[in-house]
Amino acid sequence: MPHYSIALLPIAVLITRATNMPAVRSAEVCYSGEKSTLLCYTVENGATPQKVKVADVQGVADYLRSYGREVTGGRFFTMTAADTPDCAEWSLFSNGSTLAVAKHLNEKIDSSVLFEDIATTIDGGGKSKQGIITCLDKGGSLGVLANTSNPAYNSLDYLASGAEPDGILIKIVSSGN
Repeated sequence: MPHYSIALLPIAVLITRATNMPAVRSAEVCYSGEKSTLLCYTVENGATPQKVKVADVQGVADYLRSYGREVTGGRFFTMTAADTPDCAEWSLFSNGSTLAVAKHLNEKIDSSVLFEDIATTIDGGGKSKQGIITCLDKGGSLGVLANTSNPAYNSLDYLASGAEPDGILIKIVSSGN
């Protein structure tokens, strides 16, 4: 049976969504060269390989997908401009060797995406040539692959929020375990 653990930050983020209190966040930096295209953390790409276990990466995606499906119509993950200055990063979920992190890339917009789409960004949703999981044990980053044809993105609540299904980068890094 896989071992799942939720770090303190994900709980703070999830509680924040429910209570609208400021989230615990790490101060980060907006890099002009940081892109939402797939980047595998390899030496060739100028990055440090993360040595994550592919099964743990899949476990993170499975958990986030399941969590998102607990709510009829899907559950959203939101990063507002006010709560994420300087391109803040928030921990999403940790499983064994793997930590999933969300980074807000556009500090001028409120971004909101389905947890289902975050999971698909990580594991490709069954499409073997998509998703951070194609980086294997190296880890990597990719902008959320938002399925904007999902009716949730056209719901009255979502449209009223003014949020956009853009501007969130998902990173798969080592949890240190």
